Parts: sequence; C-alpha cells; structure tokens
Amino acid sequence: MHFSFGLPHLEIFRWLAPSGPPSSPFENALLSAVFDASMKVLMPLTIAVVYFSAVHFVNPIVIDRQKRKAHLADEKLNELQTKRLRPAPTKIAQTGLFKVLVFLHNVFLCIYSVWTFVGMLRCFGRTVASMSLKYNSSHSLSNFVYAVCDVENGVFKQDSLTKNLTIYGWWFYMLKFYEVLDTVVILLKGRPSSLLQSYHHAGAMMCMWSGIRYRSPPIWIFVVFNSFIHSLMYFYFSVCCLKIRVPVIVKRVLTSLQISQFVVGGSLAVFHAFVWYWDQQSNSYSNCIELAEQALPLMINVAYLTPLTMLFAAFYIESYIKGGKK
Repeated sequence: MHFSFGLPHLEIFRWLAPSGPPSSPFENALLSAVFDASMKVLMPLTIAVVYFSAVHFVNPIVIDRQKRKAHLADEKLNELQTKRLRPAPTKIAQTGLFKVLVFLHNVFLCIYSVWTFVGMLRCFGRTVASMSLKYNSSHSLSNFVYAVCDVENGVFKQDSLTKNLTIYGWWFYMLKFYEVLDTVVILLKGRPSSLLQSYHHAGAMMCMWSGIRYRSPPIWIFVVFNSFIHSLMYFYFSVCCLKIRVPVIVKRVLTSLQISQFVVGGSLAVFHAFVWYWDQQSNSYSNCIELAEQALPLMINVAYLTPLTMLFAAFYIESYIKGGKK
C-alpha cells in the first residue's frame, strides 16, 4: 500500500453530473429528515442570503443609533469616522440576563468545538488503525492518506457503531447556522456588523454544505482546523464575558491563527488533488479528488478563503499594526 503525487485527474474538470445526496447516518427519523433537507442546496443558500441581506439592512439602523448617541445625527461621516463611533447598545443588551446568555452562548460554542475536534482526532485514530490492519501496513502516512482519500472505507465510512466525518461534519455544518447569533449579539450591543463578520458566516454555511453533500476528502481540514481555532476563540470570548482582562497579544495570536488556518488549510486542501493512492480493488492508482462533484467543494472553499484571508489580513493590519501606532 502506497501513494504518489501527480497531476489532478481530468475527470474533475468535467461538467458536474447529477448525483444523489449521501444517505443519512442517523437512525432517528427526525434527524434523518433534517439531514436530508440540509443536503439540498436551497437550505444553506436561502439562510446565507437572508442572513447576509438582513445584516446589511440592519447596519444603517445601528449606525443611526450611534450617531444620535454622539449627537451627530445630521452629520455625514466618512468610513473612518463611522468606525470610531462609540457603541449604542440596546436596552436588552444592558440587562444582566443578556450578559448571562451571551456567556452561555460562548461556553456552548467552546465546548461544542472541543467535542468536534477531539471526536475527529479519535475518528482519524480509529480509521488509521483500521487501515493499518486491513492492508497490513505500518506506514503511518500511507494509512492516513487512505483514511482521508478512500471515501468508502476511510473517515467517511458509514458505521453505526462509531461516529465518522459525516456525523461530525454535519453537526459542525449545523453549527454554522447557530453561529449567526454572534452577529445578533454584535448588533444588539450597538455596533454594526462588518463585511468580514457577515461574509465569514454566510460563506462557511456553503463550504460545509458542499463538503458534506459531495463527501469531498479535503473537508476534514475545515472541520478539524476550524473546530480547534473556535475552541480557543470561544474560550477567549467566554473569559472576556467574565470581565477578566486578557492581554492584547492573546487576541493578536488568535487572529494570526485564524489567518494561518486559511492559508495552510486552503493550500493543504488543494494539495489533495495531486495525491494518488493505490486502490487494491481496481488494482490501479486513484486520485484523492477523483470526481467533479468532489472537486466542487474544493473550488468553493478556495474561492471563499481567498477574499476571507484578505479581509482578515486587513483587519489585522488595521487593529494591531496601524492601531498599535496610535
């Protein structure tokens, strides 16, 4: 059992052929119904468009509140002046209940992300060990490649006794809808939501949908990397909710880690298209990205990550480099 590197399979450049969605990994009828509905593109696309549109409809209202609070209601402010406006929190955001709910929200997302990250590590551990026994191989890297690329027998394998990438990935996909509450919190606290924030959440919905819908091998990167970063990020937010002072360097490191996950993760995802592994069933080499439907999520993710990385880089420069000089 071994693998090699070569040019991507020509099949991935062909027109996407119609294919059925993956079968539900759940025995529960309700969960299966939700899973099937969530595999239709209309669900994430509708939610993403409604969310993105709603945010940028509400933003001017929030800015007007900020201007009134600053006694600048009749003034025309440029972008920089608008950014410098102080928050104008709603009455709800000033209640103790709201603050408790925001804290619980962050704790929940932290725990959920840790559960996903640890679960995926265990999933890979089991699958790599299984590949080692199945192919009588002690080559860890080869076993890992098989675990990732072999959709039928690797981390995507449907097994009622263990959780796989389909299960962890789908729940993580569902989490992307819940995470829009981050934006709701920002708006209620009296600040407009940035393009970075709304683009980040809306795009993540489509990326996770495509990866799980078409069982694309590189989607493991999104689940593992993002759950790890979110574990740290939401822990930081939880600590901030307790009014504990955290050094600015911590926030700076978190932003750097987010940018790193986009660059490293996106590059590693593209690298999958150049990996070929030996398929003993066909007695020939198979490409890790073998079908056009598996390549589609890769293209969506790269198209999403490119502007997202630039937005995060701009945020980093504005917050920690230019802002640090003031």
